[in-house]
Amino acid sequence: MTEYVAVAFGFAYIVLAILQLRACWIAGGVSTALFIVVFIESGLPMQAALQVLYVALSVYGWIAWRPAGESSVRPRSWPFSRHLIALAGVAVATAVSAPLLADNAWSDAPIAESLGAWASLVATWLLARRYIDTWYWWVVIDTGLSGLFASQGLLSTAALYLAFALLAIAGWRTWRPRVAIPS
Repeated sequence: MTEYVAVAFGFAYIVLAILQLRACWIAGGVSTALFIVVFIESGLPMQAALQVLYVALSVYGWIAWRPAGESSVRPRSWPFSRHLIALAGVAVATAVSAPLLADNAWSDAPIAESLGAWASLVATWLLARRYIDTWYWWVVIDTGLSGLFASQGLLSTAALYLAFALLAIAGWRTWRPRVAIPS
């Protein structure tokens, strides 16, 4: 039951984010708080820990998207060099955390779980800062996490993340016409 409620709030989160509505951060915070329980019960500790950070990032996103700036802040692009740095950071963090998860038998899928968690942190930060590039990251991340969750028997969650990947394409298309051109 907890998984289904978390899925419903997660779906609301992504739709509201695409529409650039500040309420997305409330829906996201509720969803991620519920997913903490779901992932602990499913043997995915890195995903559970990630959800704790998502709750904090939901507060950050709520503040960053405050009403005074909501309509005036346009999405913008993130420089390619920063993507490379972020990807290198994700790779290093995964190289450190995956063996720890594997050696201590804390995760059933240490590499996939680590990679998905660290990349998701970058993508969530990009969303909170309104970088259109967030949607590229989410297509890849959500597709991969969908497979991970399906392998753990979390079929509703897997379906949600596959829907997230498709909705990320819609998010990119919605945000694209509004992207601020660098001066």
